[in-house]
Amino acid sequence: MMKIVLHIFPSLLLLLLVSCGSSRNEFKGSDSGGTRYRALAAQEYGQAVEFLFNDAQTAVVCLKKSKPTAKDPQQQVSFFVFDLSIDSVIFEDEIPNGSVGWRDNFTVFVNTVPGNEKSDEASAGQKSGYLFDLRSRKTRSLDAATIQ
Repeated sequence: MMKIVLHIFPSLLLLLLVSCGSSRNEFKGSDSGGTRYRALAAQEYGQAVEFLFNDAQTAVVCLKKSKPTAKDPQQQVSFFVFDLSIDSVIFEDEIPNGSVGWRDNFTVFVNTVPGNEKSDEASAGQKSGYLFDLRSRKTRSLDAATIQ
């Protein structure tokens, strides 16, 4: 009888350890990739975060817009671009009085509103801001020729 117990007990212990190990791996897997950007956004910006996915669902812009106050009348827009395929933040910025969106699957359009705009005809058609390219990870300034 004692021999049977000595053989069964280690087997049950091994089974218990294997089942605990697999559930731990499942938890770790669910925290990475699909929800990691959400945890980073909550940590960085709090709960009032918007998530803007590109059409291919390969990247997401996580952004927060502050509310203007009497002390700071400009709305601050803080954002980062998270590449889901590599599970990493690839770009981060903060702009005053602007907007952020997708131009296509690989380009983030960042529009800034200057504080004092001149009303002459030369600057009337120009947009202020930049484009961020996910593939090259570079920005380029907007001008009247790049916006179509």
